[in-house]
Amino acid sequence: MKIRSVSALEDELKTFLTNPHTANNLKEAVLKAKQILEVKKNSNYALYAIALHDVCVANKVAPMADYTQAIENFKHLIKIDPKFIEAYLMLIKIYREVDRDKEYELLIKANKVFPEHYLIMFDLANLMCFKTGEKEKGLELFSKCVQKLPMVDTAWAALGSAYLLNRNLEMALKCFETSLAINPENLTSTLGVGVYHFEHANFKEARNYYEKSLMINKDSFWATFNISLLNLLEGDYENGLKVYEKRNKDQFLKKYGGCQFPEIQRDEVEKGTNEKIVVLREQGFGDDIMFSRYLKPLKNIGYDVHFACPPELIEFFKLSPDLDEINISSTIQPIHFNYRTFLMSLPWITSNFVKGKIGKPISIDWNRFDKSKVKVSNKIKNALDSKNLKVGFAWSGKPTHLRDQVRTMDVSLFGNLFDSKNADFFSLQKFSKKEDLKFLEKYKNVYNCEADLKDFLHTAYLVNEMDVILTIDTSLVHMSGTLGKKTFLFLPLVPDFRWGLNKNQEWYPNLELLRQAKIDDWTQPVKEAKKLIKKLSS
Repeated sequence: MKIRSVSALEDELKTFLTNPHTANNLKEAVLKAKQILEVKKNSNYALYAIALHDVCVANKVAPMADYTQAIENFKHLIKIDPKFIEAYLMLIKIYREVDRDKEYELLIKANKVFPEHYLIMFDLANLMCFKTGEKEKGLELFSKCVQKLPMVDTAWAALGSAYLLNRNLEMALKCFETSLAINPENLTSTLGVGVYHFEHANFKEARNYYEKSLMINKDSFWATFNISLLNLLEGDYENGLKVYEKRNKDQFLKKYGGCQFPEIQRDEVEKGTNEKIVVLREQGFGDDIMFSRYLKPLKNIGYDVHFACPPELIEFFKLSPDLDEINISSTIQPIHFNYRTFLMSLPWITSNFVKGKIGKPISIDWNRFDKSKVKVSNKIKNALDSKNLKVGFAWSGKPTHLRDQVRTMDVSLFGNLFDSKNADFFSLQKFSKKEDLKFLEKYKNVYNCEADLKDFLHTAYLVNEMDVILTIDTSLVHMSGTLGKKTFLFLPLVPDFRWGLNKNQEWYPNLELLRQAKIDDWTQPVKEAKKLIKKLSS
């Protein structure tokens, strides 16, 4: 009887796992693997077969799958064989489902070990562009993907998307056109051309490409979502809000919970039921503040309303009498709810009962303000006692935002404002770039309040101390708008849908818009702000 060597058994297992006719027969693969492990306990393909089987077992009980054993096996395999690419790829795939942060960490490690591997570069670039905010690094990796596989339409489409995020619109268009020359039905590139026209305010062309995307894939989330945003931007709230309900809400259920309760639909909303409904937050702090105005109308319809909001906002919301009958907490309470809904769904689900598309911001009662809960540095306290005009300002938002490039200004543009006489400026945001802090430190009349922004009660206190607010589209505009502070908002040529396309907006009576006249050109808005500061400080 001929005895096969371990290497021969390993080659046989490798062939078995890579052959499409046998690859799914993991039971047989495990038998072969165990035979090998009896002789060679660290056989990579044998351990790989065992780990694959663990994944298969876990998948059978999805969505309650437990990948713990599979993860440990793949990590062990990578430890004993750091060059075993298959283990990296499978573990990356698992982390994509259970932990995006660990997926990112493993992709970073894998990219160092396999710097030219297309899939690793592609997946890492995706996370950098769309999750971590490292848009420039993502662009570099997608460029390498195109260089490696120049005839792959998806590579060109991804590179175009990266150029969009980095605000190089013309390069984005060239990439999308190259992708479509290879594959005329590439969905990402078709959508991308639509976004290109959208950013240039060519809304008719943008809509044409969004609708063409739906012809390619009628279930396209981004095509549907982009159409809803365009409808809302153009003032069509009826159709816009209806389509906006198709946005991806599952990601927020995974993050905050509440999936065990049915989501209430507009036609299910009734008067006087007193049924318990939990309202889930979903997007940014500014959205929480802005759309909190719809909580009281939902209560007035006749529901027992519970709002699961960020802990940073709870103390601020306690200042509002409008929310006294709303149960507010930072987590979903361990009680039974008849329904769930989302904060930004409230305008739609209440629209059968609430007249008008926009209600007033929540009211704030400063008699409720407890000074003992707010502590600011002596330097800021002394500056607030000055008789100079006090200007609160913000110039950038979160770098992870997909439109960060149009929601952020170069802080050096504010240098044209800081030389205003009889005016002090208070930076009311967190710093994302050290060079921004260095720039502001050059001005004696500019005060960095970052260390004093412990939560939104502190932000509210500082905003209330200001005479005027100048800001880009971030949470500060919603805070100052709600507090009734005179506010000027820097807007790109094509803003977020809520600000519309007209000279004025309807969300905050005290808010005026400083809109770009030309795409990506802040010259005119800054000139207008300069005149305003001069007038107010004279």
